[in-house]
Amino acid sequence: MEKFYITTAIYYVNDIPHIGSVSEAIATDVIARYKRLKGFDVFFSTGTDEHSQKIENRAISEGVEPQKFVDKASAVWKNTFDKLRISYNRFIRTSDNDHVQVVQDFFNKLYEKGDIYPGKYEGWYCIREEMFLKDSDLIDGKCPYCGGEVQKIQEENYFFRLSKYRDVLLKYYEEHKDFLRPESRYNEIVNVIKSGLQDVSVSRKSFKFGITVPFDETQTIYVWFDALINYLTAAGFYNDKEKFEKYWPANLHIIGKDITRFHGIIWPAMLLSYGLPLPGSIFAHGFWNLEGTRMSKSLGNVVHPVDFVNKFSEIAQINEDLSIDVLRYYLSREINFGQDGDFKMETYLKRYNADLANDYGNLINRTLTMLYKYNDGTVPSLTHLDNEAIKFMEDKKSEYMRYMDELNLSIALEEVWQIISYLNNYIQVKEPWNLNRGSSELNDVLYNLIEGIRITTILLLPFMPFIGEIILKLMDSYSGDFNKLTWGDLKSGIKIQKIPPIFPRINLLTKSAGYRGVEKEKIEVKESEEGNIKYNDFSKLDLRVAEILSANRVPDSEKLIKINVSLGKEERTIVAGIGKFYSPEELVGKKIIIIKNLEPRELMGIKSNGMLLAASNNAELSLITIDRDIDAGTKIN
Repeated sequence: MEKFYITTAIYYVNDIPHIGSVSEAIATDVIARYKRLKGFDVFFSTGTDEHSQKIENRAISEGVEPQKFVDKASAVWKNTFDKLRISYNRFIRTSDNDHVQVVQDFFNKLYEKGDIYPGKYEGWYCIREEMFLKDSDLIDGKCPYCGGEVQKIQEENYFFRLSKYRDVLLKYYEEHKDFLRPESRYNEIVNVIKSGLQDVSVSRKSFKFGITVPFDETQTIYVWFDALINYLTAAGFYNDKEKFEKYWPANLHIIGKDITRFHGIIWPAMLLSYGLPLPGSIFAHGFWNLEGTRMSKSLGNVVHPVDFVNKFSEIAQINEDLSIDVLRYYLSREINFGQDGDFKMETYLKRYNADLANDYGNLINRTLTMLYKYNDGTVPSLTHLDNEAIKFMEDKKSEYMRYMDELNLSIALEEVWQIISYLNNYIQVKEPWNLNRGSSELNDVLYNLIEGIRITTILLLPFMPFIGEIILKLMDSYSGDFNKLTWGDLKSGIKIQKIPPIFPRINLLTKSAGYRGVEKEKIEVKESEEGNIKYNDFSKLDLRVAEILSANRVPDSEKLIKINVSLGKEERTIVAGIGKFYSPEELVGKKIIIIKNLEPRELMGIKSNGMLLAASNNAELSLITIDRDIDAGTKIN
């Protein structure tokens, strides 16, 4: 089995996870899952970068030991990735014991070779970016990367002979045009190398929280030298020679465009000095803005992914796993991987409604409805192959594979959506409602639709693993293998369970972009163009008096309360977002008004069968009740 070793850059623990930072982990996870589905032996590494002067200073200011500070901060990152189901094989921390050993061994080897030597550094240093800077780098006397203040420092440090590797690096780049992607980053780094390379400081004397230089306890190894070596540690460099020989060199480093020089110049030079092969490729992606503004903790406009996923699951009335899939889909589809993007709630809702609710979700819902109507939910046998449909699917599947291999994730998804569009149009063209029940023509149409959904769902597995698992298990077809993408592998005779719409359409518009984790997101119901609704539309609502029998808070939700109500001759469960305004105890015994004939929705894993009515001005909320005692179940006229 062919190996594939993929990494993210490791994440700085002084920052908190936000949509922009986790987008890299999600993209890397998409690629890792895709490779696994193609049969590769994938090793996927991510983790946290924990050593620096800035971390030491912050820990001291908070009155805690630096190691305790990073233990807590790293756990936040790991828990976030676990929540988002990032399928890493190793979550590495630069404070891990095996990593400390690898870094010291690496440093010592380069020192013995003469590529690390003592010297004196005089110049600028940005603590926020942990970066040495030249006079020519500064913009208005400040750091060109973060805009922060810089310090003039003078230290006796150890230096790495980067200048020695200028010519060999340039030759390597000229012979390996795909070593750094996209092309704009390649050209940028080649120009930097051509202009000449200076030796770089690889140790600091002014702080202690880091890995000590093995032969000089007064010096701490520079954070970037330390951090880059994590890719070797994760692959087993120190304690698992067999594993390291299997997986090194890495096939693909996924990084942000701001750290391209470290990965594209210093890292390959370090490997050349040690005598190790270089990684296959480095891909530098762009950044996500929020509503046109750079995401920044200092600006207070970062979107926390876990909060966002939880909140959106309430808005869309889907469970949190599906909400994670929606986020993964949006980040993968909205921009071409490598470019900058703008995270907007308006486009997020449009993607959800148009792509997931209307296109993919509606295709599944319509097909299952017809399958139950015409064949009792059972997959029929296929009598005649539809060569046109098969050719279209095969062509799109091939294009999808090509784009995925090229890391064109968004374009690959476009190919999938062309299949979905084809299948939706297939229903209109074939008009199964006009075919004779039990006929081979009708059975072929039903089979082809189910089979098309199966193949489409397998193609979506790298991006949306949760919905994929749900749909494929319904079809008794969860193989997790792209080799099962052959048309006709769907088994006939199996009965597919009917399920409610997976992605209910949201009839909401964003009103404000002022949110953090969307907890401040204001939503309003879309009004009709005329401002009024027709009487016949209103008369369709079945409004009833309901008596609340019991109420309990929904676990892990601040807002939701599970309510059991009586309608006289029946009882039902309703999940309502009123937890910030009512306690469960004060609800019991109230007689309220509910919409009885609203289609059921699953919310936080609970089936909600109805909707209660309330008045709200955002600051306050009041349930609509009756002013006289009347029997539960009474119809509202």
